[in-house]
Amino acid sequence: MSDPSSSAPITLVLPDGQAIERVRLYERQQLDTGLWMYRIGVPLWQTAAGGGVEPAEYGTWVTSAQLRPLPDVDLSGIPAHPRTRTSTPTRWAWLLDGHTHGRPATVHAEGCSGATDRARPLNTLSALDALARPSTNACTACDAAEVLLPILAHGQNEAPASGD
Repeated sequence: MSDPSSSAPITLVLPDGQAIERVRLYERQQLDTGLWMYRIGVPLWQTAAGGGVEPAEYGTWVTSAQLRPLPDVDLSGIPAHPRTRTSTPTRWAWLLDGHTHGRPATVHAEGCSGATDRARPLNTLSALDALARPSTNACTACDAAEVLLPILAHGQNEAPASGD
């Protein structure tokens, strides 16, 4: 678990609209894209050695769309890491590995060791279009998931219509 003294409670909103209150917010970091990501710890249970269960914490990064501040909780003490400005903006190049052997297509960052020689280059908009299809995943071994999935999720706060 992370150090709770350098954290603050916050509410996590799950994809189905349920909320978990008093999740721990540990830090904020701005990506090269300008998007802010928030490192949180969610209290859970895990199997203990020898049987039984014990408290645990699941840590992950989310965007502000998944968080809601708690009333009267000061978040100003949470460490923030703004992106550092460079003289030239970061340019992303993406690769799409098509379906193989029953596995879904995967979007990789250019240079990812997980991409095969069959992967074809994509620009960012085409990579986002590919990821919008349910038959395509973002690689988690490179920057594809970290950079593209928050962009794709941006503005998707509405609950799906029933039957979706």
